[in-house]
Amino acid sequence: MRNLLACATLAVALLPYQDPNLSQRSPGNPLRWVEGAPNATSEVKNDAKIEGLKTDDVHVYVSLIEIKDTEYNRVWMQIANHGKTPIEFDPQSVVLVNVGKEKTLSAEPAAKAANAVVKYGEAKSQELSSAKCENMIAQQCQPNNAQLQVAKQIAAYSAQQAQWIRDNAFAKTTLAPGDQAQGVVVFKKEKKAADYIVRCPVGAQTFEFPQSAQNKAPSYD
Repeated sequence: MRNLLACATLAVALLPYQDPNLSQRSPGNPLRWVEGAPNATSEVKNDAKIEGLKTDDVHVYVSLIEIKDTEYNRVWMQIANHGKTPIEFDPQSVVLVNVGKEKTLSAEPAAKAANAVVKYGEAKSQELSSAKCENMIAQQCQPNNAQLQVAKQIAAYSAQQAQWIRDNAFAKTTLAPGDQAQGVVVFKKEKKAADYIVRCPVGAQTFEFPQSAQNKAPSYD
């Protein structure tokens, strides 16, 4: 019995020490952002909350916000390699985990999202520029100048949003020591506001950030 107790005591003593103030590691060993942890940062810029996690080898910063008047949210990311070996990053490996539903959302390829934004805007523009006849007997109806102007603005705005996605998309990359990169990863909105975990595999490590989204439907207000 004494030998068993001695072995158990030794086993506990040999367990690695985990500082309770450091960001937590959940199953599978991801490093999760925790408010107030010494390796975690938080700031607000342009009404967007930016969370950061730092290790000896890599610093990762994340912010989740909607792309206005589109069906997409975007996750802005900045990655800096502070280690001595290259770090690989594939933006399509980033996922959103819906905390309430325990549902995982995959990233949308930037080109596909941009094309969808253009099509959505064109459809809305066509809808607004279509004639609405108040008199059912009328043989012909034409949209007024105000309707045509709004329709053109929506089409142009959607095209700009789509181009912004193309221009700012985070490309698959390998960061050399001392390098950093930034860009956006896009996700299709859900129908209701939700709390998410942004899960980002970077090199051999996985980082997790709690973020929220309103998931507002496009309104063009």
